[in-house]
Amino acid sequence: MSKSIKTNYIFNLINTVSSLIFPVLTFPYASRIMLAEGIGQVNFYQSIIQYISLFTCLGIPMYAIREIAKVRDNQYECNKTTLEILLLHFSLTFLGYLLVFILCLLIPEIQVNIPLFLILSTSILFTTIGCEWFYQGIEDFKYITIRGLIVKISALFILFICVKTPQDILWYGMYCVVGVVGGNIFNFIRLKKYISFIPFKQLHPLKHLKPALRIFVLNLIISLYVNLNSVMLGFIKDTESVGLFTAATRLSQMILGVTSALGTVMLPRLTNLLSNQQKEEFNRLAQKATEFIFAISLPITVGTIVLAPELIILFCGSTYHAAITTLQLISPIIVLISLSGILGIQILYPQGKENIVIICTAIGAASNFILNLCLVPSLSQDGAAIATLVAEFLVTFSMILIGRRYIPINWKSKSFLNYCIGTAIMTFAIVPITLTSNTNSIISLIACIAIGIIIYAIYLGLTKDKLYYTFKDFLTKKRS
Repeated sequence: MSKSIKTNYIFNLINTVSSLIFPVLTFPYASRIMLAEGIGQVNFYQSIIQYISLFTCLGIPMYAIREIAKVRDNQYECNKTTLEILLLHFSLTFLGYLLVFILCLLIPEIQVNIPLFLILSTSILFTTIGCEWFYQGIEDFKYITIRGLIVKISALFILFICVKTPQDILWYGMYCVVGVVGGNIFNFIRLKKYISFIPFKQLHPLKHLKPALRIFVLNLIISLYVNLNSVMLGFIKDTESVGLFTAATRLSQMILGVTSALGTVMLPRLTNLLSNQQKEEFNRLAQKATEFIFAISLPITVGTIVLAPELIILFCGSTYHAAITTLQLISPIIVLISLSGILGIQILYPQGKENIVIICTAIGAASNFILNLCLVPSLSQDGAAIATLVAEFLVTFSMILIGRRYIPINWKSKSFLNYCIGTAIMTFAIVPITLTSNTNSIISLIACIAIGIIIYAIYLGLTKDKLYYTFKDFLTKKRS
């Protein structure tokens, strides 16, 4: 990876990790102040607004990253594309707010606290004016990360200073908006640094509607797919099973953030290479990105399986002991989702092959539904975990099979075998520690992680792996 991509990855990783840590730090305080009723009301309203936002965004964020990356070297086309997509997004946002006001008039549950619902609905507008896709398209990840950290810290002040009793629910609603999308107003103001005015008659915003709809279909399938397990568990079994499954999936999703950070960085770069007819560089970078993702996600996956008892007990508590097996069963999705993310969104999507991604995701969604029906009644949350694992395997496998003509990856590369052997050696080293240590000990958890990383790194160094020297050179340059 070039220095720019490495730097972008570090910045995006910081942004991703801070977004994961932020709710972990604040939720214990908020839940004690707002109590279950207050938290429940806010989450209920947010879930409604998220569905409205799904329709107002209409796949624009991911579509726009690709389009901006294509034309970012042409100032006029970049201006034109940005303004067209903004106009389309504003039009959809207007329709979204019509729905917001209709719901306020018709739904009794919303009329209980209309001011709170309206405050939370401002996230729709902030998402529109944020143009996060523009800054990702031009690869300004440094700005995105620094702005994100400043805004999150500012949101903490709103929470700890203004939210003191359950009656401060409007302040809590404001904190929820500011903490996630409040900084987007600065994005909009800063946009004038890059974008110049173009006469309205030269703009054609509707031409972006049809291609954005394809991404909307993909997002809709993913949204239904992600929530399917919990919904079916709740209907077929009980809320306790949902809670155990949620504990396992939240831990795996947090860990997935480490690998998914690369995807956001790679999409604009790979798209730009294709638009400039640099196919060989595209192929080279795609190979490197896939090897990197596999090198990171495989040991993380195996480490999560081995350390599942420690992770569940320390992060969730002893009452979640039944979720240990669930986490072990679902952990392989870390490597599977990491690979399908690179193959689908970073390699196939920039080539305009989003239909393949939609088909493969639909295969996963359908298989997940069928397997949940078969396994959940007898295996409960473990059945849902198995269904998810098989579904993610089918998504990744079908993507490799159906999209093989467009995926320039050499799966016979020695690097993939190296990472498997390195992971196996790491596993043999940490398993004895887990068998002799106390599962409640955070020290043993940290020791296992540290030892695993060191052994894996030593093996890669001894085999003269390219990734080892890439990181070594990067860290050396940072210190010099």
